[in-house]
Amino acid sequence: MDRTPHKIINPLSLAEPVGYAHALMVTPGRTVQIGGQTARRPDGAVVGESVVQQFDQALANAVEALRAAGAEPGHVVSMQVYTTAIRAYRVNLRTLGSVYRRHMGRYYPPMSVVGVTDLLDPAALVEVVCTAVVPDMRDADTLDDEEAWELVEEIDESLVAGRFGDREPAAEHQRSGS
Repeated sequence: MDRTPHKIINPLSLAEPVGYAHALMVTPGRTVQIGGQTARRPDGAVVGESVVQQFDQALANAVEALRAAGAEPGHVVSMQVYTTAIRAYRVNLRTLGSVYRRHMGRYYPPMSVVGVTDLLDPAALVEVVCTAVVPDMRDADTLDDEEAWELVEEIDESLVAGRFGDREPAAEHQRSGS
C-alpha cells in the first residue's frame, strides 16, 4: 500500500526526510495500537541471526497484527523501531529499506529508530511498535472541494442537456397537485 488516508506533512523548512515523514495529520477513526513485535514465529522462537532478518520477521508480525485488527500498513500513523544492534542497523539501511517497502509499500509515517541496551527477549535484536488509525467510513467517502464541484457541474450539465427533461410538463403539474 503506497497510499494513506492521512495527510503527510513535510515542511520545506526542515531537511528532506528519508524513510519517514516529519508529521502526519490523522483522519478521524478507530485507533489500533500494535504492541512490540519481535522476530518471533507462532511457536515463540526468535528467527534470524542478523538485524535484517529479524527486522523482516518483526515487521511481518506487525503487519499481521494490523490486519487482524482491521488495519492496513497505510493506516499506520507512528512507528518506533528499537534495536540492540544500532551499528548493524545503520550499516544495513539500504537493505532494511527494501525489507520495509516489501511489507509497508512506499508509505513512510513518522517513525524513529532507537538504539537500546536490551530488549525483553534476549535473543531479539529488533522490536517494532506502531499505532494505526483506520478512518471512519463516512470520512473515507467524503469528497474534497474540487471533486464536489466537478460532481455539481456534471449534474448541472445533465439537467441542461435534458436528461430529466423527457417528462411532459403536464405530468409534472399533475404530480405536484396543480
